[in-house]
Amino acid sequence: MRKVLAFIMLMVFSVFSFAGCSKPSQEIGPEAPVTMEQVNTDGQYVARAYIESLFTDNRAMFEKCYPEGFLDKLGRASNSDLYDQYRSVMNINSTVLGTASAGHKDYTMENGFDEAGMRASICMITGLDYSAVGLIQIQKVKVFFSNGQESMASDFIYIVFESNGSWYMLESYQSDAEF
Repeated sequence: MRKVLAFIMLMVFSVFSFAGCSKPSQEIGPEAPVTMEQVNTDGQYVARAYIESLFTDNRAMFEKCYPEGFLDKLGRASNSDLYDQYRSVMNINSTVLGTASAGHKDYTMENGFDEAGMRASICMITGLDYSAVGLIQIQKVKVFFSNGQESMASDFIYIVFESNGSWYMLESYQSDAEF
């Protein structure tokens, strides 16, 4: 009985010793806003720039999130202004405090995704050559809001892709993907 009790005490002491050595978890908070120069340099920046452009009414930043001529082509096909449509959907009754990258996952076969199929879809939608589409990622962006009394955050998930060294938005992604 003493051996069992001594073993249990040793295990409890060990757990508390290791727990005391771990770093406290860090809460994620808003990062500095994405600049126009950063937009197409990385998947996280284009995803954050997209959502920031809608909440801050920055049409130039929104347009930079897509390949040149892509929005014009979609606007002609739908006979509407896509920026105005997206802005109307993102109309909220809170103050946006900022955004932060909350992780990404590469859209690859190794991660369980149909990379070739997505690449073909990107080409069909954008008109880019298959060989021009590089990395594809699922980006998770956390948006921080305040309604005056309390602060809150919400996650938005997007598919982004790289083409000829620049990153672009594709679409929203509906998933509970682990990051």
